Amino acid sequence: MPEPEDWIAARGAWAVTDEPGGTPLPDHLLADPDLSLMAKGILALLLAEQGHPVNPYEDAHEEPADIKAAVEELVAANLVARVTR
Repeated sequence: MPEPEDWIAARGAWAVTDEPGGTPLPDHLLADPDLSLMAKGILALLLAEQGHPVNPYEDAHEEPADIKAAVEELVAANLVARVTR
């Protein structure tokens, strides 16, 4: 069975850095009680890619249904947008 695919990218302006390990993660998002831990992790992955689209299913150990729920959470919060890859 093929791996699920759903390309997403962070919406809006986010800080970027030249340091490979220095991705800034806004404290208010990490502390947001309305975002699940998985949604916060996917958002961190997106911000680490500094604007490049990501397929959150790629190389994931989590269940596709859980990833899909977290992506829907981020889309509903207007933090990410689906994009065509």
